[in-house]
Amino acid sequence: MKSRYKKIPVLLGLCAAGLLTGCGAKNTQVHIMDGRQNTEILVAGNTTVAEVLKEAEITVDDKDTVTPALDSVVKNQSEIQIERHAAVTLVEGDQTEKVEMTGKTVQDVLDEKGVELKEHDYVNHSLDAYLEDGMEIQVIHRLAVTIQVDGETKEYLTEAKNVADLLEEQSIAVDKKDIVKPGMERELFEGTKVVIERVSVKQVVEKEKVPFETEVEYSGSMYSDESVEKTPGVEGEKEVTYEVTYVDGKEDHRKAVSEKMLKEPVSQVVTKGTKQRRRIVSKQKVEDCDGSGHGYYIITWSDGKVEYQDY
Repeated sequence: MKSRYKKIPVLLGLCAAGLLTGCGAKNTQVHIMDGRQNTEILVAGNTTVAEVLKEAEITVDDKDTVTPALDSVVKNQSEIQIERHAAVTLVEGDQTEKVEMTGKTVQDVLDEKGVELKEHDYVNHSLDAYLEDGMEIQVIHRLAVTIQVDGETKEYLTEAKNVADLLEEQSIAVDKKDIVKPGMERELFEGTKVVIERVSVKQVVEKEKVPFETEVEYSGSMYSDESVEKTPGVEGEKEVTYEVTYVDGKEDHRKAVSEKMLKEPVSQVVTKGTKQRRRIVSKQKVEDCDGSGHGYYIITWSDGKVEYQDY
């Protein structure tokens, strides 16, 4: 940073002879460094530091440090260093602390008290600013977080400690049915992403088909592999009221809360046979004795009947 100099004008005496002889002549150049305020002044020889400061209209307190000492006599091109004593207040979150230092900067206070600044933290003074008596240094720790809600994703810098505080800070209302990820009491960290899913519940009435049942009758006049539809089935109809849960506008799940039968189904009646078809139990081959190659079969059926069949 470029130094700012305050130049004190040199008052020339009317007596030229006096200037030539050095009687009362201001021919000693002094630089005064008071924090970031630099002053350049010409004073007479054999002038003390205290006198230089008085002529420059610079006041110091007992706790300020002046180098060289106030009673020291300055020489040409001398430098006077003033380190100001300051009682400041450090405010960090809900913690407040009084700090006294001499000739130090805001950064020195933070270092002394172990305050670590991260990327998004805020301090209300420049870190290289010299301390001034009565100064209040505010340190605000902030996190970069993301909130996804109502179809939008935005980034925020927040002082909040947890998700609930963040949503209150950003005036984002959450219904008790809404889903908040992570939970409301979860602590925030750098880069935390908070997702809010809006949940709504509505009742929906729908008409649905009711399937018919099938009744079976048996007939001994029909074979067991035969069946016939005696009465056709007719579907019924019912009115079902569902409680449907939507998450961000999309159906998530539903449950039936009531039903009303509008039309009873008509059962289908089917007749099936029970009579068994006869089958061959055995078939025995008997050849003729004349060597002709002919003979007959003895066929026994499942109903006990026996038949003969030539071949």
